[in-house]
Amino acid sequence: MTSRLNSHHWLDVLYNDVRRTPGGVKDAAQFLSERRGKQIHYESLRAKLNGQEGESMTFEIADMLTEWMQQKSAAAEFAHRWAQTYAMVEHGLTCLDVPAPPEGGWPDELKAIHEKVLKVGAQVGKLNASTLDAMADSRIDPGERSALYMLFMELAVLAFRGARNVSRVQC
Repeated sequence: MTSRLNSHHWLDVLYNDVRRTPGGVKDAAQFLSERRGKQIHYESLRAKLNGQEGESMTFEIADMLTEWMQQKSAAAEFAHRWAQTYAMVEHGLTCLDVPAPPEGGWPDELKAIHEKVLKVGAQVGKLNASTLDAMADSRIDPGERSALYMLFMELAVLAFRGARNVSRVQC
């Protein structure tokens, strides 16, 4: 089975995330069959996820797959990645899963801001090194493109988390 690693195409992201969710495509097909009251064989679902000729993925099914992934604790953190990718690549919109803060915020928002800034610095360092490595041959291959995309997205989430901390600081 060929693994598609493109993190810049929503259907590739959905396919890879369904595959890495506990139970994979077979469990997802069973969930869809029960949820819709209409049987779908796992190979038919795989064909839709692969975008095979004559097969298509509907947003209704993608949304139900998101629900299924959210129910799996190991997959909840990446259940929305396909929708985020679709919004950004197809429409230029940005939507991110930003982890919820502790109820009532952090006990020490200044310390939380400081920690975020240190993490941003480390992330920028990874991004610099990865970009230099990727561009060493004056091109970016699909695997490098996916890795850089993910690093930028992680940096964006950190930035939103830091902005949220700053908004809660008492003046």
